Formats: sequence, C-alpha cells, structure tokens
Amino acid sequence: MRSTCCPSGVQDHRVYAAHGFLARQFLSPLSNTRTDSWGGSFENRTRFAVEVAKSIRANWPKAYPLAFRLSATDWVEGGLEVEDTVEIARRLKAEGVDMIDCSSGGIGGKERPKRMTIAEGFQAPFAAEVRKKAEIATMAVGFLWDAKLCEDLLGSQQADMIALARELLDDPNWPLHATAQLDATDGHSPWPIEAGWWLMKRDRLLAKLGLR
Repeated sequence: MRSTCCPSGVQDHRVYAAHGFLARQFLSPLSNTRTDSWGGSFENRTRFAVEVAKSIRANWPKAYPLAFRLSATDWVEGGLEVEDTVEIARRLKAEGVDMIDCSSGGIGGKERPKRMTIAEGFQAPFAAEVRKKAEIATMAVGFLWDAKLCEDLLGSQQADMIALARELLDDPNWPLHATAQLDATDGHSPWPIEAGWWLMKRDRLLAKLGLR
C-alpha cells in the first residue's frame, strides 16, 4: 500500500493490486492456481482484494480517500479483461474504495504481450470504461505527457484524476509548464515570483536577441 498526497493536501492510500503484486496474483487466473477458497472461481479470486479493502476501510478514516491500482487487463488470452475489472471495481466500491487507478499488464512475463499496443494515453480508455460501468471515480495513468490531452480526459469525464510518474522525473516543473500551456500565460508567469521574474526577464532578453 502506498501513501500519497492529493493537491488539496489530503492524504490518500492506494493499494497496489496491479502488475503482478500480491493482490494481483490472487485476482488473475494466470497466476492464481489455488484450489482452496482463495482460488478457482472469480468469486474466490477476488476475495483477497475485497478483504484487504474491507480491513483498510475499517481502520482508515472515512473522510480520507482509498484507491486501488488495478491492471485493467492482463493483455494475455485467459487472463483478466476490462469487463472483469469493472466487476472487481464494483465489489471494491461496495467496501468503501473511492477510486480505481487503471493501469494494465505486468503479469504475462518479461516480454511485452503481443496484444499490448503502446501509444500516448493508451490506458486512458480503461479509466473511462471502469468509471462509466462501475460508477466509481478513476485515475488515468501511463504514457501521458501532453497537458492538453490530460485536460481533455478530465474535461470529458473519462477520468477524475491524472497521475504522472516518469514524465515528472524528466520534468519536475511539468505542472507549471502545463499551466502556462493551458492558460496561454506569458512565459514563466505561473512560476513562484522569486523564480518567475528572473525567468521572464531571461525570456525577454533572448527574444530581443533573436535567440528564442
């Protein structure tokens, strides 16, 4: 389970039930070959995740959000598909889970599954489908870097939240650049004034010299 912080400063907890981690091993028929009450049927395979959600919500303040990261599909024949994830999301919602972080894959071996086509925002449709069919808030993740695309996903209600990871490692100031892009602001005006003033002054000088 990972603890993160929302923009409002409210702490949330996400249970990592994707990409072959423990809870995912129970959920996917590719990895769960148990023959007891924790394996076999869909009901049995979802029991571990449901019990985890129930236990956390019994101890985690109701005012604080609880999210689960799920692999919406295994991308492998015989594995979980997005329709299964919708039903898992419904069951988790019934136990007090507030949001589903919709990722995919990670349990079919070290090679990328043939069905998985990598493209910008390729996992966003999973967030949209789970949100609509399970009637639960979703988070879109993976190969998202364009501010306009992220804004469109939120504005069209395909997702309730966007999560960035590697893009922020590459550009820690991505939120500021996105603000400038979406609001069409002047250069570095979204930056804190102690930094923005100097950056805007540099921009004007570079423009005057024809260097930018």
